[in-house]
Amino acid sequence: MEDRNLAILVTHFNRRDFSRAAAQASEGLLQAEGRDEVFWLGLGEACEGFRWLLAGEADRAEQHLVAGMHNLRNFGYAYGGFQITVLLAGLRRCAEEIRLVRQQHKRVFDITLLPQLKLAEQVEESV
Repeated sequence: MEDRNLAILVTHFNRRDFSRAAAQASEGLLQAEGRDEVFWLGLGEACEGFRWLLAGEADRAEQHLVAGMHNLRNFGYAYGGFQITVLLAGLRRCAEEIRLVRQQHKRVFDITLLPQLKLAEQVEESV
């Protein structure tokens, strides 16, 4: 796995620059082999989902968020230095929030639900 691509993706994602994060995921996917391909595909879907969410396209966003969850759900707690559970929880919560807004149980989407990604090494250093 390309650690540099992953670190760049995390940086763009946490700055809410989801277009660049998605482009970085595409770059990682081009270099990936085997199981890494599914990982990068899931990251790309997640980035696209959040990009569409910020663009006000909740239906398109939900499709990508669910696809991202589907691709990433079997990777465990961390994979290749990346903390998977944080992203999975954020994807699930945002998809649920979209449904609540669509069903008019809430008026607007709570943008504070967008996750902050973490590299596993960063978590270990702070403990």
